Order: sequence, then structure tokens, then C-alpha cells
Amino acid sequence: MAAEADDPGVVTAPEPLPASGAEQAAEQPCEPALHRRRGVTLEKAIYDAVLDLLRTFGYAGLTMERVAACAHTGKAALYRRWPHKDDLITDAINHMLPSSECPPDQGGVRDDLLLLLRQMAALMNSPVGCAFQNLMTEIERNDAFARLFQERVKQPQKRMWLAVLQRAAARGEIRSGAASQLVADVGPAMLGQRCLAEGPPVPDEFVVSVLDDVVMPLLATPQAPQAPQAPQAPQAPAPDRPATSSGRPGPRPAR
Repeated sequence: MAAEADDPGVVTAPEPLPASGAEQAAEQPCEPALHRRRGVTLEKAIYDAVLDLLRTFGYAGLTMERVAACAHTGKAALYRRWPHKDDLITDAINHMLPSSECPPDQGGVRDDLLLLLRQMAALMNSPVGCAFQNLMTEIERNDAFARLFQERVKQPQKRMWLAVLQRAAARGEIRSGAASQLVADVGPAMLGQRCLAEGPPVPDEFVVSVLDDVVMPLLATPQAPQAPQAPQAPQAPAPDRPATSSGRPGPRPAR
């Protein structure tokens, strides 16, 4: 016969303390798996899991085991495609960025740049922006990851921005000297600095101001200075006509 819980002679085990949020997330899947994902659906689930874990735990807390659990796939399937979590992270970030292989072409350089800047601001204002911020510390202290991130994420994006300017220069929209990496980096750098200094959201008014007040003047073709007009020679005054006895001017002198 079972002893009663309030029997003073019975020592009961203490109830376990509730697990912390991090422990619960590590032990439990991110969401119930209704069916096994495959193909593009599985890839998206993996990338979403990476960004969610980066936002929640940062770089150090992201493991292949946690990604596999959240994406409802096997860890072996991850390692077949991504030998290291750094490879997986960079692919997940690239998946959220505008395709570097297809620069926008809307017929005008301002429209193209405005689209790219607004896409960048939208990412900064989304949960993806928090994942980016959590990576910045790791990039500063992890040289190997910093090199990989530079090679696979930053450089392709920088080439895409430059390609937009080079195409505009070929069309004669901007001065040829403006199609440089230095000028291409100005807009993204200003948005990134604004987000780091003041945090999201980055307002659209700021995006448009960066484009119209800073970037577009750098691209404009300078107007050729107008040649100064030659000074006109002073006209000689007409000779005076002698007055007649009546006081009226006399006839004009013969030339």
C-alpha cells in the first residue's frame, strides 16, 4: 500500500527545478515534425533554423545537433553538404541576401540602388538583423570565420553593387570615375553604421536621404564650366556738333 505524501515518516524526492530557456531549446525540437522534409523545403528549414539559433544563442551556441533537431533532419545529412558549421552559416546568410549573381536592372541607376538599399534596410529591421549583429563579435575575434565570411558573403555583395555602377557608367548615366568600389561601398556602409550606432529600425526616410543626398551627388557627371565672356570694348562717344547762333546743334561734321 503506497504511503501518503503527507506522512511525516515518508521522505519524498524534491521536484526537479524547471530548465532554463536555453536548456529547454537544446532538449526540445523547435517545432513538431509532421513529415520529413526534402529538397528545397528542407534547405529552407535548415537555413531558418540557423538564423533562429544565431539570434537566440549566438555563434558559440549554434551546433549542428541543434540545427538538425530544429530542421527535423539527420546530422549526417548536414555534414554531407556542410563540413563545418561556418560553411552552413555563410550559406544561410547568403540565402537571405539579394542574389549577387543577378544585380537589379530596372532601367535606371537610382531605381537599382534604391531597391538594394531598401532590401538591406528590410533585413536589418527583421529578425535576420539580430542574427547579423550576433555574428559581428565572432567575426572580430575569429580570423578563420572572418576570412570565410569575407570571401563568401561580403565580396560577392560588394561586386554586385559595383556591377550596378559599372552598367550605369556604360549607359552614360554616371561619370566613369564613379564606377569604383569606393563609391559602391558608401551607401551600404552608411546603413550599416546607422544600424550599429542606433539600432533598428532603419527608417525609409534615412535610406532615401543617403541615396539622394550622398550617393547620387557622387555619381553625377560634373558640368563643364562655362567659358568667361570676353569684355566688350567701350564705344567711342559721338563727336559734339557745334552750336549755331540760335543755340541749336549745327549740322553733323562730314566724315
